[in-house]
Amino acid sequence: MLGWLKDRIEAVKAQRKLARQVDPRSFKRMAMEIRDLALLASQLNPREKDIHKLIRSVIVEMDRLSELADRPEFRKLSTGKKLLLRQGLEESRVQLLESIESAPSPTQTLQ
Repeated sequence: MLGWLKDRIEAVKAQRKLARQVDPRSFKRMAMEIRDLALLASQLNPREKDIHKLIRSVIVEMDRLSELADRPEFRKLSTGKKLLLRQGLEESRVQLLESIESAPSPTQTLQ
């Protein structure tokens, strides 16, 4: 009996975690965070035009995703597709963070 209760509690926890992961508000938050990271990356690399084009496209896509998350069609997407989208957003976030970390220092003087 105690084992069944423990399994049931774990199942409810997993279900709630999944619901938070596919919630449109979490996608909106992730999109805004990635957008902010892209803006920061563009400021750290002011001279490179190729990077600015890529960053501009990331910003536009994150704006579109933010708008899409507000629409009822987004809620109709399958959980699997939402999880794949979330995974892609997490990978983009990691890549942007790596790009920011590898950016050259703006000055030669140590702070």
